[in-house]
Amino acid sequence: MSTLDKAQALQRLHAAPELLLVVNVWDAITARVVADIPGTKALATASHGIAASLGYPDGEVIPRDEMIAEVSLVARQTDLPVTADLEAATATRAARSPGRSTSGSSAPTSRTR
Repeated sequence: MSTLDKAQALQRLHAAPELLLVVNVWDAITARVVADIPGTKALATASHGIAASLGYPDGEVIPRDEMIAEVSLVARQTDLPVTADLEAATATRAARSPGRSTSGSSAPTSRTR
């Protein structure tokens, strides 16, 4: 499924009248396990979960490239849309960085804070 397909699927899920329940995952195996649970329609990443799984404390300490690489890895594990919580400064810097993309691997990110 392409990035555009995932983005459109996530938009449809958000627009639907049913409550959208997403489960946070933080690495490839949790993404696969949760995606395989019947009824799962989308996944989410949490910045703290990813940072902690890589040995960083919460609070915008994880390097941008590591966060983006891990979110991309998570998104490649499934055809489900993935929404990503990129820590505050990371999301802004990533959007401005040429050549930095999880293209082909995830839906657009959403800010949860």
